[in-house]
Amino acid sequence: MEDSTTIDTTDLGMAFTDLSRSQLDAILATSDLDERIRLTAETCGIKHYNDNPRSAILVDFCYYSLMFCEENEFEKEQTSAFFSIMLKVFKASVDDGMDKDSAFSLFKSLVLSHSVSDPSTGAVELFTLPCVKKMTSYVSNTFFRYVDSFVYVFKTEQKVVTVVKPLEVETPLESPPLMCASPIITLKL
Repeated sequence: MEDSTTIDTTDLGMAFTDLSRSQLDAILATSDLDERIRLTAETCGIKHYNDNPRSAILVDFCYYSLMFCEENEFEKEQTSAFFSIMLKVFKASVDDGMDKDSAFSLFKSLVLSHSVSDPSTGAVELFTLPCVKKMTSYVSNTFFRYVDSFVYVFKTEQKVVTVVKPLEVETPLESPPLMCASPIITLKL
């Protein structure tokens, strides 16, 4: 691959559209898990990661997509493109209500457009056949296995019922001072 200073980002498809090179570098540079997750949430513009279970699910989804790429030694361009592809498929499935088969077709078409070079269609070659096999296996065994759960969590209105109950705490009786105590048994030595 060319030196990063000479790469024209218009030739990289979806790479660096949702995740810039500097954001990716910052996330991968730290070895602290909490800091990586915080940076992932910040990069995605997700607030309330610690308080909101839906936000936590989305951040975990994004984080584990990045970790898949790191474990498989993807280049930064490949990592960013995969991240953008997964975000697009996630949003299409969850936000737009796309069914599982259509979402998988979207995934395949996005991966294909990043696996061959065809200037007439705008396709760019970022992924090799082994990368495509790994990505397809990963996505099939993670996202598409649980996509219905994602849709349920993000689309089902959660009813919140606030119940206020008085809390009565019984206070213990005050103990009498020890000097007022009387011996029960007198010991003789």
